[in-house]
Amino acid sequence: MKKILVLAILFISVFTVSSNAQCGDDLLKKALKEMGDAQYMKDFTIDLKKAKKDTKTGTIKFSVILNSRSHYKFNTSNGVGNPEKVILQLFDGDRMLISNFEGGKMYNSIEYICRKSKVYNLVFSFKGGEEGCSKAVMSLVKQYSAGEMNF
Repeated sequence: MKKILVLAILFISVFTVSSNAQCGDDLLKKALKEMGDAQYMKDFTIDLKKAKKDTKTGTIKFSVILNSRSHYKFNTSNGVGNPEKVILQLFDGDRMLISNFEGGKMYNSIEYICRKSKVYNLVFSFKGGEEGCSKAVMSLVKQYSAGEMNF
């Protein structure tokens, strides 16, 4: 009986560590590498799980302050076990500004030039309400002078 209990505890421990590892530092390192020459600002952990009674996982939202005359890049790195890639959307209030899922095509990153300093929302989800994990990185590509923003 003790052997079965020890084996069960060992199995659960190994399974828990391996499932958490897929959404850990390796994903963050990959996302940081993919941000290129941009300046790191913040990272986000997306870990959406279905509850037993739910058919969809929903979304997770983060508020970020973006400054005017700044060019931002947001890139994602998906967990190995994800059935789908994470969808990233940038909102100004209720209005979606940009997404990494456009026209049926999924992109690993998006870039946004902010024209007004304020709080924006990053919303993450998985296509079809699937569960999964991902890391995202927000970075600064460039800050423009007032004269450069006349485009």
